[in-house]
Amino acid sequence: METTQADTVIGVDVNVKGNLNNKGSIQINGTVEGEIKSDENITIGETADVSGPILAKNILVSGKVTGTVTATDKLEVDPTGTIVGDIKTKTLIFREGAVFNGTCNMGEERKAETEKTTPEVAGEQKKEDQQKGSAFWDKSKKN
Repeated sequence: METTQADTVIGVDVNVKGNLNNKGSIQINGTVEGEIKSDENITIGETADVSGPILAKNILVSGKVTGTVTATDKLEVDPTGTIVGDIKTKTLIFREGAVFNGTCNMGEERKAETEKTTPEVAGEQKKEDQQKGSAFWDKSKKN
């Protein structure tokens, strides 16, 4: 992810308890307990320790995050990064050495589309089996 100047910076020796919400970019280098939201980018620096959900367009994790991470566009995790919690994003980049413990959901769910096509496919397969005779599974027919 390209480096941009953050609108809000939480320094290395800063401890925050509470929610951060910013339309611009946020860089965390200290400790935050609470929800972090940005309409743009969030950078979790190597010295950062975040407990709570994170939501932004693009997220770069180089420190430690415990909580749900939702990047509407892209999530990158550097070799020094750790995520303990669930991830939801369109694009995911994990660099060698990064640590992740949780579940990951990428892209749009296509459940409705799958449910729509599954009965048709199953019906076609059943017709095909009937046409073949399926003698192997039919115990009334002797080979």
